Amino acid sequence: MANRRTGRAYSKAHVEKKRRTRGNTLRRVLFVLAVLAVVVAAVFFLVLRGGEGVSVGENAIGSVFSPVQNAFSSATKWVRDFFQGWRDYDDLQASYDALYMENQQLSLQVQSAEEAFAENERLRTLLDAQERYETLDPIYAKVIARDPGEWFDTFSVNRGTSDGVSEGMAVVTGDGLVGHVYEVGMNYAKVLTIIDSRSAVSCLVERTRDNGVMRGQITADSETAECYVYYVQNIANVVPGDTLITSGTDSLYPKGLTVGTVTAVSREADSSGRYVLCMPSADFQHIEEVLILRTVVETDDESLNPVPTATPVPTVAATPAPSDVLAQPQEDTGDVFLWPTATPAAGATEQPLYEELPEDVWATG
Repeated sequence: MANRRTGRAYSKAHVEKKRRTRGNTLRRVLFVLAVLAVVVAAVFFLVLRGGEGVSVGENAIGSVFSPVQNAFSSATKWVRDFFQGWRDYDDLQASYDALYMENQQLSLQVQSAEEAFAENERLRTLLDAQERYETLDPIYAKVIARDPGEWFDTFSVNRGTSDGVSEGMAVVTGDGLVGHVYEVGMNYAKVLTIIDSRSAVSCLVERTRDNGVMRGQITADSETAECYVYYVQNIANVVPGDTLITSGTDSLYPKGLTVGTVTAVSREADSSGRYVLCMPSADFQHIEEVLILRTVVETDDESLNPVPTATPVPTVAATPAPSDVLAQPQEDTGDVFLWPTATPAAGATEQPLYEELPEDVWATG
């Protein structure tokens, strides 16, 4: 008879299940024990803690859990700062944009205020000049166009025939003479300045009253607006610093307008090398507003009467006496040779041989 096995037979799955069950039970027991140990330790240290300081047990637990607490606190702070930073960044960006726009507006206001201040200074200078030139009927004009280049040698203003402007009128600023109008339209006028090479100004030295003619010498490469003054009579009396004014003898500019200041005097022996250098008073690099003097300079339009031409008197030659007339042979009519006589022959034309004058009546009487 075959031997029978006694006891229980366990399968592999059953054994594995029992093993997991024991492991879970062990973990639960260990967790409960750890919690109990923590609770007992906390109660123990709380009960045994003295009033004078931290107990040894509390200090030990604090030392164990302090790094964990610091790490958790740092992580929490980083997360909080991160989200707070994003929120603060949006607020800061909005504030920056608002401040930037405000700064731009303030900058524009400052520029506008500076421009207004500069314009006020220019207009104040022009107002003073307008009072000085009141008798010359000045009118205010703004520069609206100019030729390209560094210097204002020619430019246009916003006044024309509708404002009473005509060719030849003088143009000034608060500093001095600028030039004259050489072309005019209904609402514009073109100005040729005194520094242009086509310009000439009859001027005189205010101190010595010596006359001269100033000509512009400006070119694209010129560094200064200095002009040359020629034909100064007593050039030895002129010194740097003398003021030049218009003389009013060129039938173009009124007398007494400030032209410029003498900067140098050439006294070469050759007459062509004797000239005066003059720096114009007006700033020909910065002209924005001018005054046009509408008073026309008086000129002498009367011309001298022509000298009458003497009427030529005919010269009358003395009439010769009949006896002084040389005998001239006449036409031969045969054997008779005729000699001229004072009495015309019969049948001859009553035409005298010369013009009879009243004083010669005796010759034919």
